[in-house]
Amino acid sequence: MGKYRPIVLLILALGLLLLPGCWGSKETDEMAYVLALGFDKGEKEKLAITVSIANPKVIAGVGGGEGGGGGNGGEGGNGTLTYTVESYAPISAIDLLNTVIDRRVSFLHNNVFIFSEELAREGLARWLNPLNRYRELRGTARVFVCRGKARDFIEKNKSSLEISPTKQIELISGLHEATGLIHSVKFHEFYDAIKSDYIQPCVPLVALHEDGLASAKPGIGTGGEASLGKYAAGEVPVAGPSPAQFIGTAVFNEDKMVGLLNGQETRYWLSLRGLFHQGMTGIPDPLNPDLPVGLLLHQSDKPRYKTVLDQQGNVTIDVDIFIEPEIISIASGNNYEDPSMQGMLEAAFNESSERGMSELIRRTQEEFGADIFGFGNQVKRKFLTLNPWLEFQWLDRYPEATINVTV
Repeated sequence: MGKYRPIVLLILALGLLLLPGCWGSKETDEMAYVLALGFDKGEKEKLAITVSIANPKVIAGVGGGEGGGGGNGGEGGNGTLTYTVESYAPISAIDLLNTVIDRRVSFLHNNVFIFSEELAREGLARWLNPLNRYRELRGTARVFVCRGKARDFIEKNKSSLEISPTKQIELISGLHEATGLIHSVKFHEFYDAIKSDYIQPCVPLVALHEDGLASAKPGIGTGGEASLGKYAAGEVPVAGPSPAQFIGTAVFNEDKMVGLLNGQETRYWLSLRGLFHQGMTGIPDPLNPDLPVGLLLHQSDKPRYKTVLDQQGNVTIDVDIFIEPEIISIASGNNYEDPSMQGMLEAAFNESSERGMSELIRRTQEEFGADIFGFGNQVKRKFLTLNPWLEFQWLDRYPEATINVTV
């Protein structure tokens, strides 16, 4: 055997030469990389698909390029080119785009899906299924619902600080830990939640606000209330170089959008799920209700649940929420740092939070009919096997459940 050993080693070494390599490789200067995908209802076909493609000349600092497609293309101010095409299905749009783009369109770097509210309210399952199966699309891409047309949002969303919309979306999605006014949802999480038997999906909300400091909402200091989250996307009175706003949440019942939450309700939702990190808010001063007390909030612990399922199938869930407020401003000058007065402020905060969370739960039961908190995961633990749980039909029973919140 020893005399054959060098021959065997030589054969193995030669075989290793066949393993490396990328047989399906393409040169980067042959590809047009899509960074964002938008979906609207079409005028002639069922679907209008907008793509934001990286403009290599701008990103490399060479200068501007020309873009267009079907009369709807244009050069973005952040290193992208925008094209819109109508098609009967998402994937078929790829070949149609290549009738006007001289490079092969690739979705390998797509990092965001934006669905218009109009399309979302009709249902997204028929569009999500083919997207989920296409090998080039990332399951880790972020998902948003746009109030208005996704095409308009992609065209007018021009970040002043980032060249790439991919980097902008990545940073915006991370802000949920700093503010709690928006959250981050990946495509695979959204797809799984649609098929879930214990929770319904939610998607962050985006919109354009082109009225500058004008807003349909009253000021945040009205009546001593200083909640920064009373706005939804498109309502925040901000003037600046970009009209794009990221705040609030779109609520789904299965694959159809059934309502929305503003920024404050999004914070309550995140708190009830144990996903809230921190954010600034304000409550009316207990001694001077016309003036606010500013607070920095932290969720100190995960929610604790006590679930009761009786023989008739009635469900009662008691939820304990743990929030630590830190005083950052007192407009009235009252000394709430004095231990003898802290209890008064804590009681006011607890009462305000419990009222807000209870109202949100009521809305999800009566208005949306959707368990967006995952309470079903607690009820599911009361069943020893899968079939009785599936027969219980929790999502249909959720509106009749009794849920009590203590902060």
